[in-house]
Amino acid sequence: MRIRKVELTPFRLVLREPLVTAAGRIEVREGVLVRLHGSADLEGFGEAMPIEGFGMESVRESWKVLRALAPQLVGEDVRELDALLDSIEKAAPRAPAARAALDAALHDMAARESGCSIAAWIASRGGWQARGAVAVNALLSAREPGRLAAEAAQAMAAGFGTLKLKVAAGTLAEDIARVAAVRAAVGGLPRLRLDANGGWKDAEALAALERLACFGVEFVEQPVDANDLLALARLRAVSPVRIAADESAAGVARAERVIALRAADAICLKLGATGGIRAALRLAERARSAGIEVFVTSGLDGAVARAAALQLAAALPGPCLACGLATGSLLRDDLATPIEPARGMLALPHGAGLGVVPDNAALSRLASGPSLEFERNGA
Repeated sequence: MRIRKVELTPFRLVLREPLVTAAGRIEVREGVLVRLHGSADLEGFGEAMPIEGFGMESVRESWKVLRALAPQLVGEDVRELDALLDSIEKAAPRAPAARAALDAALHDMAARESGCSIAAWIASRGGWQARGAVAVNALLSAREPGRLAAEAAQAMAAGFGTLKLKVAAGTLAEDIARVAAVRAAVGGLPRLRLDANGGWKDAEALAALERLACFGVEFVEQPVDANDLLALARLRAVSPVRIAADESAAGVARAERVIALRAADAICLKLGATGGIRAALRLAERARSAGIEVFVTSGLDGAVARAAALQLAAALPGPCLACGLATGSLLRDDLATPIEPARGMLALPHGAGLGVVPDNAALSRLASGPSLEFERNGA
């Protein structure tokens, strides 16, 4: 199946409420939709939705890279997937979000041509069975302890077995009050994750974890600065709470250093940071061989990128921690109907490929600029 046209459309998604993290306040997400056109109306979709400073390039850089690479894909055969991805990695080594969008679109088209989901297509090539559903965590977004407790109780009633909240955006006393409120609301049963987004210094991170450990924390994501891997390794060696690397593991080279330093107990696989499904699968294999667990999250992505992350999570062989993919409800509007969690699980959609197709009316509504089209006879 050859690619006859590549279409790029910039778009903008707004959160229902701002999400406050130690790295800043997130209110809007911007990205680029990649649409590959093949023969017989076969298509493939991907989203580049980088968060600059989280191990990804800017949206403007993604657009520039995609605009340069799109014409080169016209006429290529998606059945040569590995060769195409090798070429994309070589051409755009510092644009993982752009690579992830092209990777997802190519996987989508290849799996659609085979008549199966991306997860089933990957698993069949590897000789294992894909999951039909993936356990996911609920992301609690409220700041005030009372509202946070109500949100946690609601998530538990909906069947979520893992809850996650952001910390290190305020004082330690505020975080203790917030975490305590969650535990008081839900009891000791749900797993509780904390995400500091690199907001603590080396010494204060240990002090914070010593104070928070009593609340039964499953692990804390990125407690210290993403660039200080030695500090992360030192903290992991003495921490009373397990450590997960997120921004520190953005990109294969950084993740391999985290593995070599034994700087984390778990690694977050985020497609926009790793560079796509294939890169994330390879990284997961290396992490697990070193005794490090993995889980998949979105970066507050749109429906297409979340679907790609879900396909990755379903394709991973062996055990996988609850994934951070139930974030569609944080957005006011989306490019496609979101896959909704049920009892703390996201079921793989029934359709082939991603199982998700953007709605043209939604794309017109959410587009932030004109589309570009690249065909064999020009752009």
